[in-house]
Amino acid sequence: MKSWEYIIKTRKSDIDYINKIVEVHEGMANVRTLNSEDGMIKVLTNEFFLDDVELLLEKLTKHGVEIEILEKREWQGVL
Repeated sequence: MKSWEYIIKTRKSDIDYINKIVEVHEGMANVRTLNSEDGMIKVLTNEFFLDDVELLLEKLTKHGVEIEILEKREWQGVL
């Protein structure tokens, strides 16, 4: 099973909220902060949960969370 990562730009103030929402959905994905000052995060998941992660990110956006997906790619092997 392949793993995938989303590189996302958000507001610094939204990083913790995104992380907590993802944590509630145990096992679906993990959030890693790449640069908190710039609001850069990485969301890691596997191919089984790709549609779920897409839906979650879409719902977060509809609820006012700033999410700009800069890249969606196969996981590069770096946490």
